[in-house]
Amino acid sequence: MAIAVWASPAIASSDTSLRELYATPLSSMSDPRIVSVVVLFAVLALGAALSSGVSAFLLRRRISAQHEELQEKVAKLENLELRQEAVLSAMPDLIFTYDSEARYTGYLRSGSTGYAVDPDLFVGKTIGEIFGDDELQAKTLEAIRRALAGMGPQLFEYCLPMEPQARFEARVVRLADNSALAICRDITERYRAEEQKTESIAEKEALLKEIHHRVKNNMQIVSSLLSMQSARAKDPYDQELFLDSQSRIRAMAAVHDQLYRSKDFSSIPAGEYLSDLVAGLEASWTRPDRWIRASVDADGTALELDRAVPLGLIVNELVTNSFKYAFAPGTSGSISVSVRGSEEGEVCVSVADDGSGFPPGFDPRKGDGGMGYTIINALVMQIRGAIEIMDLGGRGSEVRICAPPPKKAQP
Repeated sequence: MAIAVWASPAIASSDTSLRELYATPLSSMSDPRIVSVVVLFAVLALGAALSSGVSAFLLRRRISAQHEELQEKVAKLENLELRQEAVLSAMPDLIFTYDSEARYTGYLRSGSTGYAVDPDLFVGKTIGEIFGDDELQAKTLEAIRRALAGMGPQLFEYCLPMEPQARFEARVVRLADNSALAICRDITERYRAEEQKTESIAEKEALLKEIHHRVKNNMQIVSSLLSMQSARAKDPYDQELFLDSQSRIRAMAAVHDQLYRSKDFSSIPAGEYLSDLVAGLEASWTRPDRWIRASVDADGTALELDRAVPLGLIVNELVTNSFKYAFAPGTSGSISVSVRGSEEGEVCVSVADDGSGFPPGFDPRKGDGGMGYTIINALVMQIRGAIEIMDLGGRGSEVRICAPPPKKAQP
């Protein structure tokens, strides 16, 4: 069967126009609007493609930079966490947090193994509820309230009722408005070491007291023996020699007596020491035919043992000389001893009397003054001091000795 197809002349004409349009080159198109539209679409397409590419590139760079930044922050956080763990592991302390009512709210696990109770059992309870110690609870609560009130770190010590007994030192600081942090350190061993040190010092002090007491007693025995021997001497000159030796021994014994009575074995008060020494000399040299008054004027200067003995012997010799030579029989007078110290550690001692003064041309540096001034000059050299001798023109004499500060021990 044959089918007849009829084509409309208009349709056929339209198809022919389309084929001609597509087949016609762009350069041969005569309508400029078509060219503009085509170029515009092409530019827009190209711009969109470039914009998308640039946006994608910038987005990738931003994502990459943020990723690197995030990695750096993660690394820093990890390092910080590791550092915190290392610090906590190295700390020998117990670290707790409290609320304003002194209840445990948490803890930080440190390297300490000194937990008397599992810290997980602390949370929500007070130390009084855990150990049954109301006094410790009150002390802890007071420290927390003072810290929360802005009064700075609060430090106190406490003992836990456990065997063996443990002693802790707690430092409480403000953490937030209603919470505080406490760092607790076990000081049991330190406390025991301090107790042992105190006991050791007490034993040494007792031993030093005993030594000084024995030395003083032995010197007194020697002095008594000299006194007994002098009683058998017939010559007054020999008796004076024994008396001089006795006074020198008493001067040294007085130092040990002061050290025995003192709490500080490194030095003695100059005023007390010289007052006892001069009082003993006054009693020894009192004579029925003359009345001599001796006195000591001293500030609060203390003398180290290295200077106390030489200065005491010097004063002993000078006061003895005044008693022996400055006053004639049937006269009266006075002898005064003065002691002054400076802030730098220099000590000046003077012995003055209102007697007859030195004889004309007297110069102890040339050997005048006998054994007494020989001893004085040797002792002045020993303390690296200086001596000044003054004749007061018929109104007596004065001898002044100044000793520089003691040399500091080399480290």
